[in-house]
Amino acid sequence: MMSATEFALVLAWLLLPPLTLAMVVLLWLHRRNAGRPWRRTAAAMAILMLASAGMALGFVVASPPGIGHWLGVRDTPLMWAPFAFIAVGLALPLALWWVSRRSEHGP
Repeated sequence: MMSATEFALVLAWLLLPPLTLAMVVLLWLHRRNAGRPWRRTAAAMAILMLASAGMALGFVVASPPGIGHWLGVRDTPLMWAPFAFIAVGLALPLALWWVSRRSEHGP
């Protein structure tokens, strides 16, 4: 049986590769739009992390047993999980919208 701390660490490890890729995309967009404030990009990264973690947790807790084989954890040669990439892929449009929307106070 896995403790809550172990579960949180494994979930964070599984989310690390897709989150890294998505954050590189957000940093590339920030660099491309030089006039954007850093706080907008930082907020988009926070939204991305929270939404991804929430969706990944939802996939783990509430996924139907029949798709567990397809979304589950793969352990060879290193631990990764398709559900983590799906969660980040679903959260990325929200973060992209946040970073690219116009504010009433500037760019």
